[in-house]
Amino acid sequence: MARLILIPSPFTGPSGWRATAERLPDAAAADYGGVQSPDWYEGVARRVAVQATNRATSRAGDAPWIAVLHSGAGGFAPALARQSPDLAGLIFADAILPHPGVSVIDNAPPELAHRLRERTEAGRLRPWNEWFDADPSARLIPDPAARAAFVADLPRTPFAFLEAPAPEASEWEALPRAYLQLSRAYDDTAARAEALGWPVRRERLHHLAMITHPDRVAARLLELAAAIAPDA
Repeated sequence: MARLILIPSPFTGPSGWRATAERLPDAAAADYGGVQSPDWYEGVARRVAVQATNRATSRAGDAPWIAVLHSGAGGFAPALARQSPDLAGLIFADAILPHPGVSVIDNAPPELAHRLRERTEAGRLRPWNEWFDADPSARLIPDPAARAAFVADLPRTPFAFLEAPAPEASEWEALPRAYLQLSRAYDDTAARAEALGWPVRRERLHHLAMITHPDRVAARLLELAAAIAPDA
């Protein structure tokens, strides 16, 4: 089976995927160092592709990999598909779908866009857990050690990334795609994926369930990987 490379949102860090990665064969939680100017999307794609390639072994057929994109990382799919010839498929996990030619801030609901502007200091967003009136991390991640690790690597993403149009690339549409819904916030997105004919799995958990329920998330990812790339 193709290796799974688990890619965090540009607003969270790789620690969020590590528990799930440990339950998957030859998987990795990508650490792409955050988004960086001026090649916001392409730079992430290059760094993730290098990590995916570096994990390849000498075994025949071990090069293909599947990108698992969480939350805002869904927007990286077009750049990844353009730069990664070994990419065998895409799994969107409680993620937005690509928005070629449109920026993150223009693609976001108006209320969220306003909130993000308010929570920007010196050109950088405050950490994800500070976007809300009350920090949701304690509610979503009850384990203190897991929560501390998650919060510790939350980046302060440059607001300029939110204003940069996503690449207008269509190569991702030729790849097999699937969707894993974890929270009610992504009801509409999962329904859209289903209407497009993608394999869809739903776990009624929450947006950070890959930290708190790694066994269930890993099991669903394996099902989806087998559905979209059975021969990779």
